[in-house]
Amino acid sequence: MTADLPTGTVSFLFTDVEGSTRLWEADHDAMAASLSLHDDLLRDAIAAHDGHVFSTAGDAFSVAFASADDAVAAALAAQLALAAADWPGPALRVRMGIHTGTADERNGDYFGPALNRAARLMSAGHGGQVLLSAVAAGLATDAALRDLGRHHLKDLAEPEQVFELRHPGLEEVARPLRTSGGPRHNLPEPLTSFVGRRQELDDIGEALDRHRLVLLTGVGGTGKTRLAVEAGRLAAEGRPDGVWLVELAPVTDPDQVMAAIGSIWGLRPGEATSIEEVVVDHLADRDLLLIVDNCEHVLGGAAAAIRRIIEAAGEVTILATSRESLGVPGEVNLHVSSLAIDPDDPAHSDAVLLFTDRAGAVRPGFDPTGPELEAVVRICRRIDGIPLGLELAAARLRSMTPADLADRLDESFRILSGSAKTALPRQRTLQTTIDWSHDLLDPAEQAVFRRLAMFVGGFDLSAAEAVCVDDEVEDWAVIDHLDSLVDKSLLTVSHGEHARFRMLEPIRQYAQERLHQSGESLAVLRRHADHYRGVAATASSGTRGPDQMDWDRRLDTDLDNLRRALRTLLERDEVADHLAMAIDLYQYWMHVSLHVEAMETLRAGIAAAPEDVDPALLVQAYFVIGVLGAEITDPKAVDPARAGLAIAESTGSAALVARAHLALGAAIVHASLGPEGYEHIRAGRDLLAQHPAGLWWEPAWERAHLEFLIGSYLSNDDPGRREHFERSIADFERLGDRAMLVATLVETFQVAPAGEAAWAEANLRRALGICRDIHLPYWEGHALKWLGWLHKNRGDRAEAIEALALALPMLEDAGDHACWINAANHLIECETREGVQGMGRARLRLAIDRLQGLGGIGDWAFLA
Repeated sequence: MTADLPTGTVSFLFTDVEGSTRLWEADHDAMAASLSLHDDLLRDAIAAHDGHVFSTAGDAFSVAFASADDAVAAALAAQLALAAADWPGPALRVRMGIHTGTADERNGDYFGPALNRAARLMSAGHGGQVLLSAVAAGLATDAALRDLGRHHLKDLAEPEQVFELRHPGLEEVARPLRTSGGPRHNLPEPLTSFVGRRQELDDIGEALDRHRLVLLTGVGGTGKTRLAVEAGRLAAEGRPDGVWLVELAPVTDPDQVMAAIGSIWGLRPGEATSIEEVVVDHLADRDLLLIVDNCEHVLGGAAAAIRRIIEAAGEVTILATSRESLGVPGEVNLHVSSLAIDPDDPAHSDAVLLFTDRAGAVRPGFDPTGPELEAVVRICRRIDGIPLGLELAAARLRSMTPADLADRLDESFRILSGSAKTALPRQRTLQTTIDWSHDLLDPAEQAVFRRLAMFVGGFDLSAAEAVCVDDEVEDWAVIDHLDSLVDKSLLTVSHGEHARFRMLEPIRQYAQERLHQSGESLAVLRRHADHYRGVAATASSGTRGPDQMDWDRRLDTDLDNLRRALRTLLERDEVADHLAMAIDLYQYWMHVSLHVEAMETLRAGIAAAPEDVDPALLVQAYFVIGVLGAEITDPKAVDPARAGLAIAESTGSAALVARAHLALGAAIVHASLGPEGYEHIRAGRDLLAQHPAGLWWEPAWERAHLEFLIGSYLSNDDPGRREHFERSIADFERLGDRAMLVATLVETFQVAPAGEAAWAEANLRRALGICRDIHLPYWEGHALKWLGWLHKNRGDRAEAIEALALALPMLEDAGDHACWINAANHLIECETREGVQGMGRARLRLAIDRLQGLGGIGDWAFLA
């Protein structure tokens, strides 16, 4: 290592000449002369502030400083010198970026993500500008800074709070930063063009400017969702924190509306903190537009959630869609009508334009005139301008002429017309439009169509085959039926790693009615539950091995279907299957931080269990509740764990008793209820030593898991504790379970005695490396929290501040409020002693506010 290079936490300055390629091509000799002066001025400024140039490429400098203040002072001196220079050739304008972080130094060069962030900051600026990251700004005590807001920098996943160095001698740069803008919304990319509705969009925009809650009402199929999304797209520029869409169609329980809203940002409930509190806290200081779609089937829950957000988050505006009013005070109701048909110019009416546009997708170049246009106008009038009906009808032009289509619609609708002078009710018009599309299907297609209504949130081919196949529908024909339904616009399909299908919600509701009328609902429901019971069983081993992240993503996609299957099993009194399925999802629940939901699901199954249920299954359920509850410090996990031990003891099985002791001990230790927890841990350890049997999962994985639990919860003075950890680490490495490997590595640091500090610290840093290779934000947050604690105890407060500031949002997103409070306490202590300004002070105020709101000052003081 070069002796004078800064190490540990380093402040990096990256510079670049703006437009250098053009200047070289314009006059090579003049540019060479100017660049020579540029190099001299920069090197003088860098040397004067103890900087170390470790890399140059063309006209770009990469410089390392021991402190953020030195980096800022050097950048300012360089910019002032450049501005005052007497240039022999073209005047050079230089952009600069500064970021502070940790990096690896090898042979006089640096490597690591901190350099990438400094380079991306520099690239976002303009000539004459000096940009700082939030970390660098928080450590720069003597600089005048201007907050430019949060920006997405190229190739970096998380947005950066960007600051600009200000000084009377620096030119003010008015141009916007060269940033991508980033994903400030989750609006779906439109697959088709948006047609018409100009006046409605203007009305919605004006209403959103003046009111906090705007509600779009209308019957199904009038295009409320598409209109809301387009209005959100137009409103995005005026919302600093973006536009976010939550679809309530998959939500079947009104009490889960707030959880669905929170899932947009990955928010979860935590110990002693409801999802309502977590969401409200997240939105409290944000200026954004929230689109809440399809409220009608969970009206009470949607109204309560929206009202809570409106009252608590003063800068949030909500645009909702529903078939009826929410009844929330202050709501502005805009009715969404069918598309108009102008009697004086029907060819240019919105309804005709939409039909023509969609027909062009199945008949390229479709441009009706004369009698063909007259038939199109007749179709649009007969469908009453309802967008969904128009799209379904337009799809039929694949095999019919407009005249044939118009005649067929007349025949199908005649029974509902009432009289020639009376317009069709819009709701019945949409129903009849779908009726007509349904009647065109052959019997096997109709069976597949109605059975697909059982899925919530979509499905793949294997799921469709499992649910739809019987004596009427053969397995090989399902894919053909799906293709046909997509062609007829009764299904939509998206192509990722695997094709995934879904029904638009009005169509799914129609298909549900058909399924109910068919008398086969129970059989289809049973097949649906059986399929996802099998998915969970297969995933049980998949989530424990090298492909666990792929399995987590698959289960995420089908989470609503998994929940429905669990509910079906419980409602049909198939409690053993319900419990087994929930237990099979144990590792998935943990990876995605759904600890609370998992425990509630298992508790419901236990409460419904008949007397003759297998006691080993109950003990297993109690074991999972105890371990998951211990992870999130849930004191309510202690009583179920005690019940599990009592059942285990009644069976006479030493292996069951051992596992029950471990679950109870883990719950008690985390609830801080005294030494009893360690007694149960030791009892479980001793029994397992005498009866080493793998009863539940693969023996090798179960052994590694039990070693992890024993190592985590034995007291520090137990001499065999490290051996348990080392066996667990070795087994998880061999099995490829990187999630549990990370958990074990982090846990060794949390509980290691002083004599094993170096070993535990190496484990912690290794865990961080794995977390950044795979997506495990929950454990990465824990690892960063302990890394911050380590730096704080060593007196490296700047490094501690950086690690703890990164940990807080990860712990908050996971809903682990106990650990968030712990990290925030350490951060407050570091920032108070460091005396930081600007961003640091703002973060300190925010942390104190949240600690007070969550009980972090006083009740949680023992965590500091």
